[in-house]
Amino acid sequence: MATIINILKVVHIITAILMAWPAYALVAVNQRVRLGPPLGDRADTYMENIIKNRVIPCFVFQVTVGISGLALVLLRGLGLDALVTIPVLGLKFLLLVLVMGLLGFVHFSLQPEIDALFAQASNPVSTELAPRIGALRLRRKRLASVCMFVVLVVSMLGVQVWAPFPLWLTLVFVIAIAAFTWRAYNSVTPYGWV
Repeated sequence: MATIINILKVVHIITAILMAWPAYALVAVNQRVRLGPPLGDRADTYMENIIKNRVIPCFVFQVTVGISGLALVLLRGLGLDALVTIPVLGLKFLLLVLVMGLLGFVHFSLQPEIDALFAQASNPVSTELAPRIGALRLRRKRLASVCMFVVLVVSMLGVQVWAPFPLWLTLVFVIAIAAFTWRAYNSVTPYGWV
């Protein structure tokens, strides 16, 4: 049983790492902004295709982390009520559901609107359509930032599942995660954390 639990831990952690896509999406989006006009050129097509084609892998990673996490809870002899009795577990699960919901919203609502506007557009995109595309992209970027923040918080909480940090330390980490997320939202983070 210990071997199975260790294997699940590795699967869970690696999958959580692979959920870092929002960070890289923000870098790509911020790099596109640095290129400047025209909207609708090959760089836009390239970027939109990358973003669209990462949705299924993201859902797979999210489902995998959810299943492996629940399996870890059950294999440790706890029931699903542990999601209530161990607040960190419950919060991690709720935040995972939130990230899945946000990805679903982007995939089923925002992205089709962006695609439809690009399909209507000429190259370069007209001044009539450009603000609408820009507004939808900005909304998608904001949601990617929220997802990145949540994934980082979930990862930090994952360390605390069986050995909680003091509340003050958890708050310090949440503030640091928020600051880094804000920085990633506003720049290409050329020096990583620095």
